This record gives sequence, C-alpha cells and structure tokens, in this order.
Amino acid sequence: MTSSSLEVEWQFAALDTRPVLRWLQSEPVPGYTVEPRSTQSLDDTYLDTPDWRIHRAGYTCRVRSMGDGAELTLKSMAAASDGIRTRREITAVLPAADTDPKSAPGEAGEALRALCGRQPLVPLFRLLTSRQRFGLSDADGPLGEIALDDTTIPVTDDEPVRLSRVEVEVDADALERARPFVDALVAACSLAPASTSKFEAALVATGRRPPEPPSFGPETVEPSMTVGQVAYAVLRRQFRVFLLNEPGTRLGEDIEALHDMRVATRRLRAAMATFRPFLTPRMLAFRDEFGQVARALGEVRDLDVQLERMAEWRASFPPDRVHLLDGIEALLRKRRAAARRRMLQVLDSRRYERLCARFAAALRAGPPKSFAPGRTPVLAVAPDLVERRYRKVRKLGDRIKKTSPPEAYHLLRIEAKKLRYALEFVGNGIYGKPALEFSARVTALQDLLGLHQDAYVAIEMLEELAASAGRRLEPGTLMAMGMLAERYRAHAEELRAKFPSVYRQLAGPEWKKLLRLMEAQRPPAHHAPAPVGAGRS
Repeated sequence: MTSSSLEVEWQFAALDTRPVLRWLQSEPVPGYTVEPRSTQSLDDTYLDTPDWRIHRAGYTCRVRSMGDGAELTLKSMAAASDGIRTRREITAVLPAADTDPKSAPGEAGEALRALCGRQPLVPLFRLLTSRQRFGLSDADGPLGEIALDDTTIPVTDDEPVRLSRVEVEVDADALERARPFVDALVAACSLAPASTSKFEAALVATGRRPPEPPSFGPETVEPSMTVGQVAYAVLRRQFRVFLLNEPGTRLGEDIEALHDMRVATRRLRAAMATFRPFLTPRMLAFRDEFGQVARALGEVRDLDVQLERMAEWRASFPPDRVHLLDGIEALLRKRRAAARRRMLQVLDSRRYERLCARFAAALRAGPPKSFAPGRTPVLAVAPDLVERRYRKVRKLGDRIKKTSPPEAYHLLRIEAKKLRYALEFVGNGIYGKPALEFSARVTALQDLLGLHQDAYVAIEMLEELAASAGRRLEPGTLMAMGMLAERYRAHAEELRAKFPSVYRQLAGPEWKKLLRLMEAQRPPAHHAPAPVGAGRS
C-alpha cells in the first residue's frame, strides 16, 4: 500500500514533555477535546545515497520498523513558517525493515529508484522515539493529533543525544480552527518553535554533514585573464549548475530543475563551441558527449512545456468542450513517462558516470599551460568572438521577411542564442554595463523567436498526435486539436508582425557602444586567430 499526503504541523522544542502532558490532561481549553491515544515506540532509520542525492533533491528517506514489517517515508524538507512546517509525505509499506527501500511499490519506490539510479542507500543515523499521542477535535469534528516525543539519537562511543518535541499535526483545512488551541498550549507551557527538524538535529548530533556544493576551481571572469582561463571559468560555473539540478531532474516533481539542467547543458556545449580555437581537442571531445545528455533532457522538457500549456488550453475552451482535451493530455503524459524512462537510462549509465568524473577532473586541472592558443589574453580575442556571432545574426536576420518559412526564423533564433551566450561568457564579467544593455536587446529578440518556435513545435506535435493516435481519439478531440493548431498559427503571425521592430534594435546605440568599448580595450598587436573548426559551432 502506498500513499501521498501533505503534512501540516506545528513543531515546538521542549525541555521536558511532562508539564505539557499534565496540561493536556487538565482539559485546558473550552471548546476543544483532547483524547488520549496509545503510546508508540518508534524505531526510525534515515538513509541516503553516498552522494546525498535524496537530500539534494529536498527530501529525507526514513524506514520505520513496525512489528514484523516496516514503512518507508519520503518527506520533503521545508523551513518552518510561524512555527508551522508543511511537507509532502510519500509512504509505502515494506515487508520487513531490512527490505531494500528501492524495491518499494508505488510512487515512493518509483521516486527512490529515479533518484538513486545505481547508487546504494546507506544508513545515516537512527532515531528511537517514545511518542504519547492525543486526538484533538472541536465542536465541528476532528482536527488532528498531538504528539509528545522523547527521542534518543544513538551516537557512536558516546552517550546518546536526547531531545523532546511537541508536535501538533492537523488537516490543512483545519489549520485556523486549531490555532487558538495551539496558542493556548504555547502560552501555558512556555514552548518555543523548534529551530530544527529532528532530521537536522540528528545531523548535528551525529556529526553528519551533507557535502558542500561541488567546486571545480575559479568561476569568476576578469579582464586580466587569458581566454583559456575564461573558458574554464565559464565551464566550471555551468557544470556546477548542471550537477546541482540533477537530483531534482531525476525526481521529476519540479520541472524547473529539468529546465535549469538542460539550459546548463546547452551553455556547456555553447561555451565549447564559442571557445573552440582556444580549447584542446581533449576538452572539445566532451561537447559531443554532453550532446547525448542534452537530447535526453530536451525530449522530456519539450513535453513538460506542452503539458504546462494544458491549463491555458482548457481556459480558452468552452466549459462543455473542455473534456475534449483529456485525450490529448493523456497522450502527452504517456509520452512524458516514456521519455523520462529514457532520460533516466542515460543518467544511470556508466557512460554518464564516467563523463561527469572525467569532465570534473579536467575542470579541476585547469587549462594546460602548454597549449599556446589558450594563453592569449581574453581582451585580445573577446571582440572577435562576439563580432563573429553578431555578423551571423545580422546576415540571417536581414534576410527575414514576414513570408519567410518557420525554419528561417528558427535558424535565426539559434544564432541569436549563440550571440547571447557569447555575451554572457565574455561580456558580463569584462565589459560590464554596455554588455548587459546590448544583451537585453538580444534576449528580447531571442524571446520573441522562442515563442514563434514554440508555436510551430506545438503545431507539429498536434499534427503528429493526430496522425499517430487519431484512431484512438474522439472525433471531437481531433477537432479540438485542429482548433488549437489554428490558434498557434495565428499567434505565430502576430509574433512575425512584431519581429521587425525588435530586430531593428540590434543595430542600435547599445551595439555601437559595446563595439567601441571592446575595440578600445583590445591590447595592441593582437589579431584574432583563424577560427579553427568554425563550421562546427
């Protein structure tokens, strides 16, 4: 059996739970009933992977022994607000306490398998708790449960650490009904909100410490650096972001984690293309390897974008026809589940593991001093890196007309993105405000072209769904898909009408100001090297 719920509870630290017990037994607050329940002895073991993936995804993993069986709980971590913690709980029954939690059924097991991959689960610490429970209700019915917890944290070769907690867990819709009782409890028993959860307290007591965010060397970009140093600083920053978002991507609850990991992958590959003449062949080989990861992430992300639009689609349909979209959503969710399985296969592969290890080692080693192109001052080559991208954008953009095919707009979008990345890589830390001002113009163009491309991706997706799954969909659903496709076409036309005014800004004063600054800061007697491999950028 599995379940998922939202836990809402007040947590208070107590020097001693006995005064609280006496107060509860005195029927202290008129209008509320406190009913004693059985006392529980809880034996909890918390686990994580050796690299703390579950913790980095924002969850804790607990196995609670329960007689001959056990219960697995994944609980989201959340800071207390006004003494209240609101956390998501995913639970599953295990046949025994020594059962591998990754074999758990339902959502809990699926989440653990996605998070852990091939990594094992290892114990972090154990909590032994004596819990006195009380039911809380008012005239309108049950509110929740009060728990007086006396917890022991075994510590190796030392006296166990003890802590006492008072917890009041209520249904989310009963929060305000329970608040007057809780206020009276706090005042009468001099309770203070718990500053840490039991998990956090046990980390301190046992000396366990989650690993610090990964560091691969300097990430700051400065004008005095060589182009090789700048390239490595950019790659380090993006790889750190890439790894920080992997646990959330694996879990799949927050689509922004996947989005950020995908963007970091794109920036890694874009940086290697931008700095191609100044990186060794060994370093450039990583670009193709990250391409496989980018494709796996992109497949899921594209479906996330379409599913996000379902609310917009439903809001635009008459109430009596909204149900026609159910078949589309079901198909998209089925495809997303399959795409996630393929993505997790990539992230769980030994190839991916080796890629991350080798790339991390290369970043920590830094640019090889024996590679002469990388020793070029960045101020000598940055203007050429930016101007080359700018010329490509202008060449494609000047050809665009309202009647140009979608592919022409898409190619321009790709080049605009490369220009924005080049500005980000060598501009923000070197040329300051002028780079930021021009980058804003490029971003505005890229955003418009991105919406245009999204419209055509949606049209193609709807047409492909109709072709591949049309026999399984209601005629009304197929008609709804056609209506949506027409709306996207109309939206694309609106965006095309806006294109000339947005594109025109690229030739404005911001670009001229940045260009003058870049050339003014270029050291004398330096010329751009031949753009080796430029055709592959």
